[in-house]
Amino acid sequence: MNRFNTARVLAGTSAFGFFLAAGLHASGYRQVMLRAAQGVGGSPLEMAALWLAFAAALLLFGVMVALVALRRVTGGEARWVLALAACFPLLTVLLQLRFVGFIPPVVTLSAVTFAAALLWPPVSQVVE
Repeated sequence: MNRFNTARVLAGTSAFGFFLAAGLHASGYRQVMLRAAQGVGGSPLEMAALWLAFAAALLLFGVMVALVALRRVTGGEARWVLALAACFPLLTVLLQLRFVGFIPPVVTLSAVTFAAALLWPPVSQVVE
């Protein structure tokens, strides 16, 4: 397996991770709304918007990374897409550290996405 194929596998794994995180996040919606109704966190409307917006962002980043893994975006642009997508989970770690504590899978998702960005060839190559 060459560098390009390794980068594609890592990007595909990262895309799966983003989709999985979006699904897990959306599945907790009911619990968050029940807690918000009890007065924990904020108003139920604000919490609903925040919770769904975060799940939508994870889904959007998953689509972006999947497009790179499927070679719809190539070359240097692909590296930028992967690097920027990796920044989202890394920034959420700061929020998690502040409010809920350290959660290792989020750092892992960011690390896998950054690794794919680093391994991705800087110029478009036809590699099969």
